[in-house]
Amino acid sequence: MSHIQGILAVGTIGATLLSGLYHLKLHDLHSQYGPVVRIAPDELSYINAQAWKDIYGNRNITRNRVWAGQEEENHPMSIMSVDEPTHLRNRRAVAGAFTEHAIIEHAPLLAGLVDTMIRKFNEEIARGEGRATIDLTAWFNWLTFDLSGALSFGESFGSVENGRAHPWVEISCGFGKGIALMASINFFRPLNKLLKLAMPKDTMEKMKYHHELVHEKLMQRLTMKTKVKAEDYVGSITAYNEEKGETKIPKEEIEANMTVLIFAGSETTSTAMTAIVTHLLQNRAASEKLRDEIRAAYITEAEITIASVAKLEYLTAVIQEGIRMGPPTAVGLPRVTPKEGEVICGHYVPGNTFVAVNQYPAFRSASNFNHPDSFVPERFLPNSPHPSDRMDAFEPFLLGRHKCIGQKLAWAIMRLTLARLFFAFDMEPLGHIHDFGEQNSYIVWEKRPLKLCLRLREC
Repeated sequence: MSHIQGILAVGTIGATLLSGLYHLKLHDLHSQYGPVVRIAPDELSYINAQAWKDIYGNRNITRNRVWAGQEEENHPMSIMSVDEPTHLRNRRAVAGAFTEHAIIEHAPLLAGLVDTMIRKFNEEIARGEGRATIDLTAWFNWLTFDLSGALSFGESFGSVENGRAHPWVEISCGFGKGIALMASINFFRPLNKLLKLAMPKDTMEKMKYHHELVHEKLMQRLTMKTKVKAEDYVGSITAYNEEKGETKIPKEEIEANMTVLIFAGSETTSTAMTAIVTHLLQNRAASEKLRDEIRAAYITEAEITIASVAKLEYLTAVIQEGIRMGPPTAVGLPRVTPKEGEVICGHYVPGNTFVAVNQYPAFRSASNFNHPDSFVPERFLPNSPHPSDRMDAFEPFLLGRHKCIGQKLAWAIMRLTLARLFFAFDMEPLGHIHDFGEQNSYIVWEKRPLKLCLRLREC
């Protein structure tokens, strides 16, 4: 790989991951060296469209424990990091909770949480004599975490109803940062095991507490009677075991899966909505166009449903562009080439090389998108002002056998929540709003508050 330019020092990119600036460093490297960059002696980063297919669509290029932060062979692995046969079995087991039929079943739960959030905003506006100061970063976290709790364990955590974070919300954020730290430490082999002893105590305690809460809630959920297969994630898995007539997914694997799903199912969607609103608040024309589309489509809030919002063309484009500007996972999920090597983007890559398409630099690259740092939802519409944009470079939910199993649910949450917000309220930012990419990312984002002034709609 000597012909590929980039960083060759062992541990350099791992140190950058620890700093929270990994996504920006990768963006700089690709801007300097092009669509493929060597970011470690045994790791390549890609941003071109073909790499999505060559890496994530290739069954010979698999996941690896090192980047998952889990190297111990006896450690229970989740659906995110198990081997391919086990991944397929786990994916089939949980799939019942993510079908279109399941989403229809979940609709009243989601609508109820959004109703409660809107009611809370109205109460704040009434107390504020016509206006309220709202931190949407926090409220989006509470909304998606409450929903994730209900879909994981059959009970909401009550953050939206109480108007404050359940302790687990903060814990889950620490868990995400902990995963990134564990992964980055593995860059410093053979010193990684020693470095783990130096992990911040607060982060380690949050990760430990997260695991303990998952265990407690799972044990409670397993004592409940499963009514229908698609009722929630645990219900889908236990129904799968019953159908097979044996324990295909043991309790340890279920717990490992829930450790990831309770976090991933909430954090990524709340991050996407925060990124979308952040860039809408910076672009009045786009914000007004979205507001006009939504208010022209509905007379009453009761008409706004999961089914109807899927027909709103500009809302869909706004969500896509918001995710392009602020992808929920700023960097890629690395894979490792087989020992005999593999061809990626027309070039041979040696065996046991880490490879990934990194989303933030891919989505912000001028080689893929015209005016990549400008928020232009119209680029996702049929008559795009930028027809030369490489839309095949935009894969926020991955592709292939590891494509995000929850993307239909995520779309339902984002469309319904944003439609209800822009139907009911007028909003303006409080203070300067930065580009979403100008904050730290530890695989997931360390999000700033998104404070805005909320008023009842004027028309």
